Amino acid sequence: MRLVLSAVCVFIGALLFALPNMTRRELLFAVPVPPDFRESGAGRHAIRMFRMVVLTAVLAGVCALPLSPASLLDVTAAAAPLAIFLAGGIGFVWQNRQLAPAAVQFASPREAELTAAPEKLPRFAWFAASPFAILAAAAVWLFLNWDRIPPRFPVHWGAGGQPNRWADRTIRGVCGLLFFGAELCAWLSIMALASWFGARRSRSRSVMLGGVIAVGNLLAVLFALIAVQPVLGMPVWVIVLAPMAILIPTIVLMVNKLNEPSDPPDPTPNERWKGGIIYYNPDDAVLFVEKRDGFGYTLNFANPVSWVLLLSLALVIASAPFVIA
Repeated sequence: MRLVLSAVCVFIGALLFALPNMTRRELLFAVPVPPDFRESGAGRHAIRMFRMVVLTAVLAGVCALPLSPASLLDVTAAAAPLAIFLAGGIGFVWQNRQLAPAAVQFASPREAELTAAPEKLPRFAWFAASPFAILAAAAVWLFLNWDRIPPRFPVHWGAGGQPNRWADRTIRGVCGLLFFGAELCAWLSIMALASWFGARRSRSRSVMLGGVIAVGNLLAVLFALIAVQPVLGMPVWVIVLAPMAILIPTIVLMVNKLNEPSDPPDPTPNERWKGGIIYYNPDDAVLFVEKRDGFGYTLNFANPVSWVLLLSLALVIASAPFVIA
């Protein structure tokens, strides 16, 4: 199990390590720069320093996990990924401030739209229904195999792979996680629609819509695997690593698509970004804008709908103790 936890840390570190390559060439650590800036001495130095910070945190976590005593393994397993994320965040903000003097303002070459008609969703949007099909299939399978479910079974495991929370063979105990997964997938579907109709028209919207749909399917697979585990008796490492089989190719495909020639960058004013991460612009009517700290979209926090969406997520998370046994 320690090797699995180390693999998770390496995976997180690899994502952060690749972060500078996951944005448009016109963006580096959320700072708008000329397209050839990355190849300059300052650009290469910024990327190198950020990656050194991430690599140091990953090596520390990978070394700490095998050496941690069993009594502290749960704490180490939680602290190691958190430390990697924290190191990545600190390194990102550090380079953002270092590169701020080189910032340029994106021009606004977008042509005026000649129609106010809403743009149709792409055909693949139908795949947003597949997470609910996965969760429903898992629920049906469990009911068909009800007698094979132990009267009491584990639903949570510690870092050492040992169960530390149990549930009874009841509707809530067996299917509670599937119900909660359906709530999360429903919220993601709403976010997908909001990001499609609440952002400026561009090619990258289709890529991000597909990404959100893929995340919904990943969550559905994860919750379904955990739900059927009492019957199938799958090793914990399978449940931990299986979602990566969806996540890794999804990220690679999205980054490749976003790096293809596309529309000009979203012309958001530099002064409306806080640390290159938070966008707050009351003069911008859109709900979503292109991120500057990675690929994808982020909320315009000056739009009241953004707070409604965040509140709805908080309500979904708060419902977990009432849904899951």
